[in-house]
Amino acid sequence: MFSNIKLSLSKLNPLAILALLRIVVIKMTGNAFFPDPAVALSEMTTAGDELETAISEAKYGGRESKIKRDGALEVVKELLRKQAAYVRSICFGDRAMLASSGYALVKDREPVEELDRPKGEVATGTKSSGEIEVRVNRVHGAHFYKVFHSAIDPTNNEVVWTLLATTTRVRNVFKGFEPFQPQWFRVTAVGVSTESLPSDVAMGRAA
Repeated sequence: MFSNIKLSLSKLNPLAILALLRIVVIKMTGNAFFPDPAVALSEMTTAGDELETAISEAKYGGRESKIKRDGALEVVKELLRKQAAYVRSICFGDRAMLASSGYALVKDREPVEELDRPKGEVATGTKSSGEIEVRVNRVHGAHFYKVFHSAIDPTNNEVVWTLLATTTRVRNVFKGFEPFQPQWFRVTAVGVSTESLPSDVAMGRAA
C-alpha cells in the first residue's frame, strides 16, 4: 500500500513546527535511507535555532518581533517542504522508510473486508428509444460495480446473467434494447479483495 507524508503545516502553531523540524533533523541524522538530503541538516538546525529565538522574543515583544518570528517561521516551513519532497522521492510510498524520516504520515485507509450488497436498484426507460437507465445506491468501500443483464425472467430456472458493464458509476444508461420488452438487471459492488452479493433484481423496459 502506498503511504505518504502528512505535512499540514498550516494547521500547526510555531512551536509545533519547530518541534517537527527538530524531530526530522534527529531522525535523518545518520539515516542510511537519506544519504544526500535536499536540505542540509545543519541548515535546518540553524533555521530552527533562529525560529526558537524569534518565538521567545515575540512572546512579550512588539509588532516587529512578531514580524521577525513570522519570517523565521516561513523559512522553516519552506525547508520542511523541500525536505519532505526529497523524502517522498526516495521512499516511493514505503511506509517504514517514510516513518524513519521523522515526518508524520497519512493514516492508511483499511480496506473494507465485506461489502454490502447494492440497494435502491432501479431500471427505467429513458426518453430515447432502446435505452434503459440502471441505478443503485453507492456502496461504502466499493472501487467499482458490475452490472449484469438477463433477457429472461429470473424466476425462470434457465436464466443466464451476462456481464453488461464494469463501471465506477452507480447510474448508467444502456442502449440497444427492444422497445417495451422487459429486461432484468442486478449489480454487484467490487472492493480491494472482495465482491458483494448481487443487488435485488430490477426490471425495466426501453421506450
